[in-house]
Amino acid sequence: MKIKRNDIIEITVDSISFGGSGFAKYNDIAIFIDKALPGQKLRVKLFKKYKSYFKAGIVDIIEQTPHAIEPKCIHFNDCGGCSFQNFDYKEQLKQKEIQVGDTLSHIGNLKSLKVKPILGAKEHFNYRNKMEFTFSNNQWFEKHNPKEKKELCLGLHPKGRFDKTIDLESCQIQSNIANKIMETARDIAIKSNLKPYDIRRHTGFIRQLVIRSADYNNETMVIIVTSKNDQKKLEPLIKELIKIKEIKSIINNVNSRKADVSYSNERYLLHGDEFITEKIGDYKFKISADSFFQTNSKQTKKLYDIIKKEANLKGNEVLYDLYCGTGTIGIYLSSKAKKVFGFEIISSAIDDAIINADNNKVKNALFFQGDIKDVLTDNQEIKTIEKPDISIVDPPRSGLHPKALKNIIKLDQKKIIYISCNPSTQARDLKELISHGYKVKNIQPVDMFPHTPHIESVVTLTK
Repeated sequence: MKIKRNDIIEITVDSISFGGSGFAKYNDIAIFIDKALPGQKLRVKLFKKYKSYFKAGIVDIIEQTPHAIEPKCIHFNDCGGCSFQNFDYKEQLKQKEIQVGDTLSHIGNLKSLKVKPILGAKEHFNYRNKMEFTFSNNQWFEKHNPKEKKELCLGLHPKGRFDKTIDLESCQIQSNIANKIMETARDIAIKSNLKPYDIRRHTGFIRQLVIRSADYNNETMVIIVTSKNDQKKLEPLIKELIKIKEIKSIINNVNSRKADVSYSNERYLLHGDEFITEKIGDYKFKISADSFFQTNSKQTKKLYDIIKKEANLKGNEVLYDLYCGTGTIGIYLSSKAKKVFGFEIISSAIDDAIINADNNKVKNALFFQGDIKDVLTDNQEIKTIEKPDISIVDPPRSGLHPKALKNIIKLDQKKIIYISCNPSTQARDLKELISHGYKVKNIQPVDMFPHTPHIESVVTLTK
């Protein structure tokens, strides 16, 4: 039977696809279903047709999977933040492990290689050390948690709607202190009559609330993003926030552009220090307003220990930390390496990396600012440094730029450890590395983000 848009069909969900949708087949046609779980028998409505597949939404659950559980969050059915709070965590891990193997097999053609059992997280809730919330005048109506509409709301976007915001009572994957900060910020913003930014009309004042936390010394940073510099308007909010003893830093980022981003070159320190400090293993790391840091501190140590084990440093190796961010991986491995050279495009991250190395008394690390697709060939100083025995590669979700991949291959290192939060682009890049003589020795998935479709994959290659 030929199917078309708006048809209602019955299917059984086979697995979870990359991105988090349930996956099923109907007459050999792929169907991707939002919020669907493996093992569910469903009636679904086809709402969007593509060349070789359909997207669908759940109409009815005919038969429930035995692995379904009650979600902890009251906003779960509407919020775009979590996908699997209604799915047993052991089954989440199983699906993510399968996903990594299937992706590397189909895209990277790594069919004969075995994926190691995924390393799960001990803490499934309250684990995120960074969350970004939107102030809005356009509240999303929650069918499962209806509430009175307000002139100002604060929360996350529903899936697929950048212009709407769910007014969150709490977020179960951030800390309890962060939830208290979110509640205080909303209440005082309403009482102070702060005008939320309208993302369509580009009017209003207060845009985002970013909360960053560090387990070490229990420190929290609050970043308030506004459309202009008007610190007097923020005084009532700052006065209340500083009563929360865990807050060690309050920063105002001013974003006058239309782009809906929280970072800015115009920044004002309103309270405390310009950074908070996190500790991973024996090393302490400075976290500033816009610097990158893994969003799950406890799992970060497990991830870095895997990288350390795979590097298997003996003390005489030169290590390149490509896409080094604030230098955390290179510094974490520095005591076992002869020399560490870090490379990163963001200049503020390089500044933090230099400070992090100095604060940790690491004397054998040197950091360079620049894009990997250019800096390895264009920077004259880099041409004079020693070539790597091992390279750690941790690119953004988009993977390696073709020129960057070409430059990494030219380095001719004996070992590459490729860390990725996107197995699809990782698989694409691995295929190219294999064609130049590298062999995959180990594939280790790590779950950094419980209840979300995201997965970290660590692949070791040698030649």
